[in-house]
This record gives sequence, structure tokens and C-alpha cells, in this order.
Amino acid sequence: NREGPPGHVALHPSRLSVAGLLSGMNAVVVTFLLVVLTLLWRAVTSSTGVQKCLHFFGPLTPFLQWYSILFLGVGGLLIRTFLDIVKYEYIHFDFLKTAEFLDDIPGLGHTERDALRISPWLRVFSLAAPVAGVLGAIIVAEHTFSIVSMASARAKTRWEETPAASRESSRPLRWMMDKETNMVLLVVAMPIVFIVMAMRAEIRIWAVMTGSAFEPQKASGTYDTWLDIKKLELSAYTGDIEMCGCFVYITIFCFGRLCTSYLRNAPPQYQMALKFAGLQVVYLYVIFGFSRAASSTSLWPSPGSMIRPPLSHHCSRTRSLCKSSPCTVATVLCVYNIFVICGMHDVKKHLGNANLKFQGVRFLVLVAQIQLLVLQAVTKGSKLYQNVEKLPPRFSDMIHSWDFSIYRAMLMHAALLNFECLLVVVFQRCAWRASRSWDYADDTSVAARDLTRTLITPVMTPLTTAVDEFSGPSVRHDPLDTHRENGSLHTCGVAPAQGP
Repeated sequence: NREGPPGHVALHPSRLSVAGLLSGMNAVVVTFLLVVLTLLWRAVTSSTGVQKCLHFFGPLTPFLQWYSILFLGVGGLLIRTFLDIVKYEYIHFDFLKTAEFLDDIPGLGHTERDALRISPWLRVFSLAAPVAGVLGAIIVAEHTFSIVSMASARAKTRWEETPAASRESSRPLRWMMDKETNMVLLVVAMPIVFIVMAMRAEIRIWAVMTGSAFEPQKASGTYDTWLDIKKLELSAYTGDIEMCGCFVYITIFCFGRLCTSYLRNAPPQYQMALKFAGLQVVYLYVIFGFSRAASSTSLWPSPGSMIRPPLSHHCSRTRSLCKSSPCTVATVLCVYNIFVICGMHDVKKHLGNANLKFQGVRFLVLVAQIQLLVLQAVTKGSKLYQNVEKLPPRFSDMIHSWDFSIYRAMLMHAALLNFECLLVVVFQRCAWRASRSWDYADDTSVAARDLTRTLITPVMTPLTTAVDEFSGPSVRHDPLDTHRENGSLHTCGVAPAQGP
């Protein structure tokens, strides 16, 4: 089904999405199922007993972990999507220079044809976006590999330092991540799902703006009018964009659960208040988000029931979901709620500067919900455009040459997501640094204790001796008496004087 009618250029397989089960349409379904199944496997493998069984597989153990399955699945979709773009958009269509099929579409008006044409600057920008996305995916893979490798080394070191009688297993559970590292891996992996679905959304809108989606769909007998074909592709675009946020909802939900677990030592009423009241906005945003993602997945008609009224109904429902005002309000409140939670002492005690580290998550949350609405607001024919036209001529004449159509806004949004994800990936690579001495489960690792005794003790010993000589024998302070309290190193040992 890759070939069009005789004399037509071979088209992208995802543009024949309704032709079969393994076509591009189902990338949304596959991604959604992959994310859900990975989460379920993540919950199952959080058990020590399950990890003991998995570690019997030896070298295969890391590939059976949830983070490996997620990266293999999403990585496969990413590679396939990018190779398709290279083969068709870059090579067959000569970087979209020869992809001009709008003139072959019967009944297409001059106004719509002008709105669909891709301007030169937007063509270059959109074609460069997948390259930025692939670069971001490579950085994510390297970052994840470094975090997992360091966590594995720390787990092995802890197991070796634990007395044999106190060990939980006969071998180190090297590839079992603690709950903090599991959450960090979700945060680090989040942009790669954005990148994959943004690339697929670009393919959809390219197919509409170049007109290359018309002939294959008409030849297949599924649809025979440009309006139905365009609605199908735009509905697929919306589904891809909605799936971008699916992994964000999962990450935020896991973050909320992690924050509540940090209050295990707090009074029960405070734990209950945070769990059932303090994170209600976060949970509301997750519920809205998952409803939108699931609706986008279920909006696809089956290949055997392609009739026009349901398709039009699906498209209108998808647009109403995308423009839902409650979702926008929930997004803003969720960002604020995360900001407040990250400032709590118990959260900072375990995660450090949590507000800084979660800037990337908050940024993608806002971008996924608001950016397309902002771009649509400045398009030609929008309410803002119409209001400016009513101004005096010296102001209204400035926008007569404005040709930013709704289709260009959609292409701009998908392309921007790739560049924005690259920026987020670079930021998170700097914020979430992995090292052998970095451990959420135990901040006072062996390296930290060695560093303390090597640097702090030689300095503090003469200083405390001088203080004792100056103030008399009323207090004896032992600089070597250090212990771990609240996840950090503290100098203690103040004791009553052993006076004469």
C-alpha cells in the first residue's frame, strides 16, 4: 500500500493509515498501549521478589526492566518515523520542493490553496525539526544510560558493604531502581515521547498541506472527497498531539505519589491532608489528560466502517477536546501546585532543588496545552485578526499582508515541539546529573563520607581545639562524631563537660 496510482510518487505509509492494522494511524494506539503496559510492568517489578526472579536471567536482566522496554518500544517508533521522513520528505520529495499536489485536487478553492501552501521559511524550519528531535532522543538515551549505570554500581557497592547475614538476596539486585530513581527516569524519558508524536504530527500536516494524501485515499476507495480526507488527517494530527501529553500525565501522577510517600513520618492528619487535598489539582489535571488521550485513541473508526457522519463527529469531538477551557485552567493550576509542592522541606530533603529540576516538566505541561491555542489566535481570520481589521486604517493596513493560516500554525506547533524538547533535554541533562556519589536513597554515600573525613576533619580539628583552649573545658566537641540526619551530614557530639 505504499504506492499510489500509476504515475504518482510513492507516498509515506502513514498517509495510508486506514489501510491496515500496522499503518501509521495506529501509532497513537501503539504508543498509548506501550505506555500503559510499561507502567503496569513498572508496578509489578517494584517488588523485591519479582526482581530476584528477573536477576536470575543474568545479562538479560537489564533488558527485562520497565525502562528498557519503554526505550526499545519508543526508540523503534522513533527510528521508523525518522527513516520514513528521510526516505520520503527528504529524498523522494526533495525536501518538499516537488511535493506540490494541490493543483491536482478537484474543487479546491484559491483561498484554501493559498492557506495550504508551505512558505519557504516554514518549510526549512519544519524539515530541520526532526533532526533536532533525533538529537534530543540521543541525549535522552545517553542520560538514561548514565543514570541506570550509576544506580547499578551503587546498588552493587551497597550490597558488598552489607554484612552477609543482613543481605536481602544472594546476589546484588543491580538493575532494581529505587522509587526516586524510577521517578527520575520518567522525567528524563518524557521528552522522547513528545519527539516521536511531534514527528508523526508533522507527517500528517505535511500530507494535508502538500495535497499528497488525496490520491492514495481516493484510489483506495475509502474516501472520495478532499474534505473527508483532510478531516481524517487533521484528526490524526490531533491524536498525535494529544498523545504527547500522555506521558506527562503519568510523570506528574508518579511525582504526586512520591511526594506523599515523603511524609510517612509526619502526623497522620498531615499525610491525609496532602494526599487527598494538597494534590487534588495535580490529580484533576491527570484525569483530564488521560481522558483526552484515551478519547483521541478511541476516536479512530475501524477500517471496515468508514462512513462519513461518524468521521465528522469524531473530528468535531477532537477539536472540542483540544480547545477545552477547563483543561487549560487545570494545566495552569497544576503548574502552580507542583511549584508549591516542590518547595516543601520534606521534598527538597530528598530531591534537592526540586523546583529547578522540574522546570522541564512544567514547561512541557504548558507548551502541550497552550502553545497551539496561542498560535491559532494569531492566524489570519482569527478573532484577534478580525478585531485588528476594525481598527483605523493606519493600524489595519499592517496586517493585510499577514498570511499565517491555521494549517501553518499546526505545522509550526509540531515543529516547535521538537526544538523545545531538545532544549528541555539539554536542561535536564544538566539538572539531573548522575554520579557514583549521587544517591537519592542514601545521600551519605561512601564517597561523601570519604570526602568529609578527607577535607572537613583536618580543617575542623585545629579549629575546635583552638575554641576549646579559648573558652575553657566547658564543652568538648568531637569533629569526627558525624552521623546522617535527614539525608545530610551534620557535625554533632556536643556533650556535658567532664570537668574536674
